[in-house]
Amino acid sequence: MATFKKLTQVPEEMKVNIKLKISTFLIILTQFSICYGQQRKSDFVIGDKISFESKVLNERKTIVVIPPYNYKDRPGEKFPVVYVLDPGNNLFATFGIVNYYSDMLKIMPRMIIVGIVSNDREKDYLPSASKEQPTGGGADKFLQFISSELVALIDSTYPANSERCIIGHSAGGLFAIYALENQPDLFNSFICIDPSLWYDEQSCVRRMPDFLANNKDLKKSVFISLSNEKEMGVFPFVEVLEKYAPDGFKWDYVHYKNETHNSLGFKSICAGFEMIYKDWDLQGNAK
Repeated sequence: MATFKKLTQVPEEMKVNIKLKISTFLIILTQFSICYGQQRKSDFVIGDKISFESKVLNERKTIVVIPPYNYKDRPGEKFPVVYVLDPGNNLFATFGIVNYYSDMLKIMPRMIIVGIVSNDREKDYLPSASKEQPTGGGADKFLQFISSELVALIDSTYPANSERCIIGHSAGGLFAIYALENQPDLFNSFICIDPSLWYDEQSCVRRMPDFLANNKDLKKSVFISLSNEKEMGVFPFVEVLEKYAPDGFKWDYVHYKNETHNSLGFKSICAGFEMIYKDWDLQGNAK
């Protein structure tokens, strides 16, 4: 079993500016040139920073929300929501991919993107504490925060529909699987990037056979990626899915042998959305 001394291989959380500005150059790269191609010298506000007190966590939380461009011009339309853990690493990648795939390629819906800034990712993401991770063990409360406070905030503030995806990297990927096992109705799809499934003697892996056996009608989409660095407990997890996943449970796994733990995020998010929306058309119906 792989062992780690730190789960913080993913760089620290980004510092989010109040109005979350992004340069025209990056906007062009992420297909916002469609709307802003004539304007080359200005920055554009593309999202909102929201801070609020969480009663569940007893701390102030910060989120970054990027709704679809010009969504207010289409008041009758509602959008899926993708919740991004570790937004300092994967928020802008998700933003670029969602906009390119939805606006340019039209192979997935436009989405509301929510980046959740963590004050202590080990506490928030890990189901239990350990000698190496003494602050771990807050995953249950963090999941309760998302389900009882954050989802309600997003749904009441933005035109969200009931479809939700979560993207987690490393310990965040472990948390995504923990969320699946403990609140299976919360998210429809999961993108788990190099998830730390080795943690706590692979407790999430060991629970999965019974979970799948007790949820034979479960209709979820799970994408798992693995880098070239550590086994991460991914291989045993894939074996469980091969053996126990019911027919309605869509899943895929890619081993990126040329990518490191920190570099495989972009490819994983691309492949994850391609798998999740493989049968999607512009009307949101199965092809």
